[in-house]
Amino acid sequence: MSRFYQFVFGAVLSAAAVACGSAPESPTAPTATLAAPVGSIRAMGTTHGQRLTAVIGVGSGIVNVTPTAAADGSFSAQITVNVHDAPPNTTFFVQRAPEIGRPNGADGVCQRAAGAAPWGPPAPNFVTFPMPAAGPLVSLQTSEGGAGAVHISFEAPTILDGTQFDVMFRLVDDLTNPRSELRTGCFTVTVK
Repeated sequence: MSRFYQFVFGAVLSAAAVACGSAPESPTAPTATLAAPVGSIRAMGTTHGQRLTAVIGVGSGIVNVTPTAAADGSFSAQITVNVHDAPPNTTFFVQRAPEIGRPNGADGVCQRAAGAAPWGPPAPNFVTFPMPAAGPLVSLQTSEGGAGAVHISFEAPTILDGTQFDVMFRLVDDLTNPRSELRTGCFTVTVK
C-alpha cells in the first residue's frame, strides 16, 4: 500500500473514531459545553438555531431570534422558542439575560447570566418576557408528550440600530425554585 493511501486510510479511521466516541449517553443528557461556567458558554455567532439544553431536569429545544428593522431605528425582533422531551403538561416561563448598557455588553461572555460583574446584584440575572401592554408573563405550555412552542414579538425603543449585545435565554417551570430549566449558550444580537 502506498504512503498516500496509508495516510488517507489512517485519517478516515481517526475521524470515524472521534465521531463514534462523541455521542451523548442519552438523548436528554446535557452536552459537554455545560461543564464550562454558565456565563462563558459561547454559541456559534448566529441568532438562529440556538440550542436549549437541560441544566435541571430534562428536555431540549431551539431558540431563534430574528432582529427586524423598526421604522424608528430601534430594536424589534421576532423570537421563536420550541421545546421537546420536556416534562409533560408543564408551564415554562421564557426569560433572557441581555447585556445592554454596561461594560462588556458584546464580548461573547454572558456575565449577567452568571451573576458576574458588572451585572451582580441588584440586577436580576434573568428577566421574564412580559406580554405586550403589560400583560401576563410569556410562557410556553408543553403537551402530554413534552413538546411546546411560543412566538414573541419584542420591541425595545431604547435600543438603537447598530447596537450589539450578548444574551442567553432560559426556560424555567418555576420563577423562584425551578425543577426544570433549559438554557441556550451565550450569543450576540445585532440591532438592525
